[in-house]
Amino acid sequence: MQKLLRGRLTSEAGFTLMELLIVVMIVGILAAAAVPLYLGYVRDSRLAEAKGLAGSVLTAAQACAQQNTPNESANCALSQLAQKIGVDSTSGNTPDGRWTVAVPTIVTVNATTNKWTNGKITVAGVSGQTSAAMAAGVFVDTGTGAITLRCRTTDTTVVVGDPIC
Repeated sequence: MQKLLRGRLTSEAGFTLMELLIVVMIVGILAAAAVPLYLGYVRDSRLAEAKGLAGSVLTAAQACAQQNTPNESANCALSQLAQKIGVDSTSGNTPDGRWTVAVPTIVTVNATTNKWTNGKITVAGVSGQTSAAMAAGVFVDTGTGAITLRCRTTDTTVVVGDPIC
């Protein structure tokens, strides 16, 4: 009898079907929780690029205003700001083609108060790219000059009512 049991124990190796099913189930549960979190982090990192572009446009416009007479407002169109922010001067597209920067036809910044007085800056994802359906915008309250950065992750049009990011 002992001889039969010894032979049986040495010939069996590996996992049972039940053990394998439990491992697969645990991996599936972990993946179900991890994938949405990962996709959220990827979306946030792509949106950070849009926020950075919007901030660089604002900085370039403010620098344009500071280069003029202190009591004079400066007019800086996208064609004048494009080289400083690294986008195409006519289309506003980034070199990799994932983002489009839009600036009002004439951006006016008061050099004395450093207040934005015309329009908004938007950075929108290009359709068919990994940045599609994402946008960031810089909005300025013309009364107080307060600057607000707003983001949208469901569309390429950002509006004043979107969440602050």
